[in-house]
Amino acid sequence: MSRRKDSAAALEAVLRDGWSSACRLYEHLARGGQLVALPPSGLRLSQNETIFGDTVLGYARFYGTAVQYRESSHFWFGSTSFVLAGMAGDAISNASARSRAQAMAAVQWRDQAQVRMILTNQRLLGDYQGNMLSFWHNGVLELTADLTQWSFILRYQEGNPLMLHGPAAPWYAVAIAWLIFGPQGMHLPALAPISAAVAQRSRAITGEVVPDQV
Repeated sequence: MSRRKDSAAALEAVLRDGWSSACRLYEHLARGGQLVALPPSGLRLSQNETIFGDTVLGYARFYGTAVQYRESSHFWFGSTSFVLAGMAGDAISNASARSRAQAMAAVQWRDQAQVRMILTNQRLLGDYQGNMLSFWHNGVLELTADLTQWSFILRYQEGNPLMLHGPAAPWYAVAIAWLIFGPQGMHLPALAPISAAVAQRSRAITGEVVPDQV
């Protein structure tokens, strides 16, 4: 029990640090600051490409797929009741297999893994199963998020939606919003929880009385 409590406390501390880091970055960028580049690494980047983040995040892609399955088809010989029972059994088995295949083929979050995710001024570079995958910022159509659950989703002009989650996800969401949309990105609905947290902290520092405290 003690180990479970220690693990839960450690996870809570990591999530809290991730949230605080995202709030500090949001406040810094909202005030006109810039992202700070990381030192050069062994990665071969594009011209004028700069790294701003390098950490491990939960990763998933949203898509459907084709699933093959086999249907049972036996030859039943005997009494009428025996043959009908056998045919009914085949029908039930086939229906069950078909339902499982349809569920497996349905559009859903797939390829879930913990991956190294590098953020540059031009793209996200993810190391998925040994393959370096590029998700270019100029192809992003939409950024949505549930930052209270430490996750966000990027939808692209081409390719499947990308979900990233974990303690560093709020920080990445803030940075990506700023990189893609510029200063206006700080006003995106996706960042509303971060914006509210920063505003609340500012009121607490200045001593301003907020309506729900009256």
